[in-house]
Amino acid sequence: MPTLTNWNDEISYKADDVNFKTPKTVEDVQAVVKQAYETDQKVTVIGAMHSTTECMIGTGVIVSMKNMARVLSVDKENLTVTVQAAVTLHQLAEHLKALGLQPPVILEWGNFQIGAISGTHANDTSMRRSAQFSSYVLGVKLVTPTSEIMEISETKNSEYLPAIRSHFGLFGVVCEVTVRIFKTQPLQVDFQVTEIDKFLDNFTEELKSLKEAYDQVFGVVFPNTGKVLLQRRKFIDPAIPRPANLETLLDPIESKNISLFGGLFLPLVKAGTALHPSAPLAALLNDAVVELPLKILSHTTYVIDPCQRAVLYKEDEPDFEFYDWMFAEDKWVDALRAFLALADRFRREKDFFMPLPALVYFIKQDQESLLSRSRNASMMAIDPEYPDPKEPLWKEFRLAFNKMAMEHGGSPHMNKTRLGAINHFAKSHDQEIIKKYLQLRKQFDPKDLFLNPYFQTTFKDYL
Repeated sequence: MPTLTNWNDEISYKADDVNFKTPKTVEDVQAVVKQAYETDQKVTVIGAMHSTTECMIGTGVIVSMKNMARVLSVDKENLTVTVQAAVTLHQLAEHLKALGLQPPVILEWGNFQIGAISGTHANDTSMRRSAQFSSYVLGVKLVTPTSEIMEISETKNSEYLPAIRSHFGLFGVVCEVTVRIFKTQPLQVDFQVTEIDKFLDNFTEELKSLKEAYDQVFGVVFPNTGKVLLQRRKFIDPAIPRPANLETLLDPIESKNISLFGGLFLPLVKAGTALHPSAPLAALLNDAVVELPLKILSHTTYVIDPCQRAVLYKEDEPDFEFYDWMFAEDKWVDALRAFLALADRFRREKDFFMPLPALVYFIKQDQESLLSRSRNASMMAIDPEYPDPKEPLWKEFRLAFNKMAMEHGGSPHMNKTRLGAINHFAKSHDQEIIKKYLQLRKQFDPKDLFLNPYFQTTFKDYL
């Protein structure tokens, strides 16, 4: 009886041996789904289980696509790639890199499986084009809940494509995915370090400047030091020689997790547990762990192939927790000030200290997927992290953050916001779009075989 565990070991459940399926072909998938349909068994498809919500917990038949992990074809002329569902982002990036190509969105965690992120809220950051992977999905081969094979693309059953880009495993089993790709576009990276208050006071001008000059910007906010670090990325001509400076040193950092966060700050903070402000030598440790790296990086420029970012993490590495909410650009400043005030209050009143920074992603307005995170406006994230998900005060902070985020028009990440998405996602979204999405889902799955408890609760007011 296999035990299925998510990426930070916080969520796990056992699957019955008889009902744990690992198909190798589309026909195998059809047989599994047909039997479930005829016996009224629930079906849940799991990917890499990177989520920190219970969205991947199922009953009945559990389908792992791990044995369907081949890159099927690359069309260099039309710039598309077709893969089986369990191909990882790392595998895809490595395959395309050898051909002078790259995926449309390259997230920091290479363990993501393409079948899963083809229809979830997986996003990077972008100022000028969509930051959401699913927006570049051009087609899928789906085994429907009645075990039929349906191709959905821009030319076949195209009316379903926006919904399939938000499938969340609720429309059937995605077996193959065709994705738009790009020719190799190296990223030139530099850094801006500034005071949080200064950045917020001049936000309109700062945002305008970033959008004019850069293709991607990734933010790291340090609530306890009052600093914000912006990693600024710009696509450059691949023919430009790479500079012979600190690149050799920095590339391994850049290509491991979220650049500075996973490769540098997270290990240092975990090692320096005495970083708590009330601890002896706190100021000295803060200088070593945060201030010194910021000073060094603020003078650094280098170039990286984006494919290097999709690195496979080891099972014992990720034990912290995300908590990702999005806010419209015109509401983000007030939301961040409220977040900082909340963190300060918990520090003063409960001695609860957040040693890890909060992350900021920019997501351009994008209506390609039905449940797009930026359907009605360009959005920015406030994504705090904590190194010990079991800490009771972290849970208390998350619940307080949920309340604050809803007051500022926030929308939680379906796969990353534990105890937030399940209660607030549907309320935060366009209500007509939610209804349309669920009507289409019901059309595909009239017996609700693919509707697991997590999504039943998420959409309970609409079912």
